[in-house]
Parts: sequence; C-alpha cells; structure tokens
Amino acid sequence: MIKNVMVAVDGSPPATRALALGADIAMRYGAGLHLVHVIGEMAVPEGFEEFARIERVDQPAWVEMARVGEAVLGAARADASAKGVRDARTQVLTGDPAERLLGYAHDHGIDLLIMGRRGLGRIRGLLMGSVSAKVGSLAECPVVTVT
Repeated sequence: MIKNVMVAVDGSPPATRALALGADIAMRYGAGLHLVHVIGEMAVPEGFEEFARIERVDQPAWVEMARVGEAVLGAARADASAKGVRDARTQVLTGDPAERLLGYAHDHGIDLLIMGRRGLGRIRGLLMGSVSAKVGSLAECPVVTVT
C-alpha cells in the first residue's frame, strides 16, 4: 500500500510531469503527498549565515534561492490542489540534492519517490552524474523517473 508519495520539484518540465503523476497516484491511493525542493550545496556555504549576520548582509544569494524554492513549491502545491490533492506537505532543503532527497524519503517513510529524469541542473548532471540516477540507485523505496 502506498501511504506517502514524494515528488522532487524544481520548476523544470520533467518535474512538472512528475508532479502530475505524483498527484494522480496520491489521489488514487489516498496517500500523503510530499513536495520537496532542494537548493544545491553551493548555494549555502558553510558558516555563511554567521558571516552574513556579522557583516550585516541583508539578502545573501541563498536567501533569494530559498524564496525561489518557496515559489516553486507554492506553484506545485497549487497544481496538486487543482488535481484534487487537499493536503500536500512542502519542504525546501539545502545541500547535495541526491543526499537530501534520500534523507527526506527515509525520515518521512516515503513509499514512492517521483522525480524528473533531468531537472534544471543539466550541465552539473552531465559532469557529476544526474541526481535521478543517484537517487534511483540508492533509494530504499521505488523511484519513478519522468522524462
């Protein structure tokens, strides 16, 4: 039985199609829907928060990236709601995308993880291996990748 469906969203067309599939499955099984957006690890340098506070940096780049992530999740939640999902959980995470998605799935008892085959980080994916390939090979639950 599928009780918790997770969809990785980044605003890309494959992620939008993954969301449509995730919302459909959540509705059919009466499952919870978790929408997760990950800001890559380069966005929040370790210790930057303290530096920003001391130097009175008002809007570091990662704060803007977090706002974009929240907007992406807001749009995803609205799309899911339009498809009949009444209660979608949203979460913005920072760090290595594959590690953070896998950790969230483990910590929240995700039964099915759905994500786009290629997201917005195409160049990095070509150089380092795609997030979907890493997640697909290491996840504790089934992973569906959408093209």
